[in-house]
Amino acid sequence: MIRILLGTDDLERVQIADSPDFGYELALGGAVLANRTRASHLSQWRREVARNWNPSYSRLFDLYTPAHLPTFSGLAARPAQAAPAHPAIDPDSTGTALHVRDLARARALTPFTTALADGHPPAYRALGQLISGFQAIALDPFRRRITSVVHTASAQAGTRAATSGIDAMLRTLHPMLHWDGSVLALNTIHDCHEPLEGRPLVLQPSALAIGISINPAADSVTITYPATNVVLARDPASRAPSLALAALLGSTRAAALAAVVEAPALTTGELAAVLGLSAAAASRQATALREAGLIATFRNTQTVHHHPTRLGMDLLSGSDDARDW
Repeated sequence: MIRILLGTDDLERVQIADSPDFGYELALGGAVLANRTRASHLSQWRREVARNWNPSYSRLFDLYTPAHLPTFSGLAARPAQAAPAHPAIDPDSTGTALHVRDLARARALTPFTTALADGHPPAYRALGQLISGFQAIALDPFRRRITSVVHTASAQAGTRAATSGIDAMLRTLHPMLHWDGSVLALNTIHDCHEPLEGRPLVLQPSALAIGISINPAADSVTITYPATNVVLARDPASRAPSLALAALLGSTRAAALAAVVEAPALTTGELAAVLGLSAAAASRQATALREAGLIATFRNTQTVHHHPTRLGMDLLSGSDDARDW
């Protein structure tokens, strides 16, 4: 069990992440498969991944132990269509070196992890290809669902903190987290104390996490916890708005409404990526939809999220029905 002492100043610095860390989600998904963890809410996700599985992806399991998780943060931050064909991985990066060193302490290295430990460029090129392929089947088809799950959990925790106080929020955040008013205890296989030393504590909901994990960094300490037990399914297929709706709203604005309906909690940056616009242009489209009563906008700390209203959903649904006439 990991214990974190939280003083009054520490409680004031607690943050609740409102968007996924997709690199960490990918690493957590790998842990579910590598450790053969069973969880009913991820059974559909496992079936979807198994349907497209390439046996070569199993080499990624060499990077896992029950106590060690590889770092994919930053590598899977963007959808595949917006990212390089294969992520570049630096053999000299601190994260890579530390992880391989930890693996060597925990168990004997495999030929693959030995090559990584020795800094062989072909091994790192292979690792980039494996991560890219795994991302394409285990992460990219679920991005909007994951974003919605994480945002919902974040909003629930934020609302609890705002209405009942940070103390009540910590007591009810997750059964694997125990708060006694001064110490936050994490139900993990590690047993130690983690001093914050002025660093903010970041609470990160996750769609693919099974248990609690902690990531102490130089500028913050992040606790990742399972966001929900809701079944994780593939994102709904993208659908283009009808010609009638495009004529009414304009093609770009109609596409923006369709994107928000398909992915509630979409951020302005994500909307910009879907539409292929700048953030400023996407914000203008969202403003017009909000003023028309078709979407609602909510701010969570520094991030703006867009949700469809009933009118917006009915308008898009009605435009789909019009295709049959």
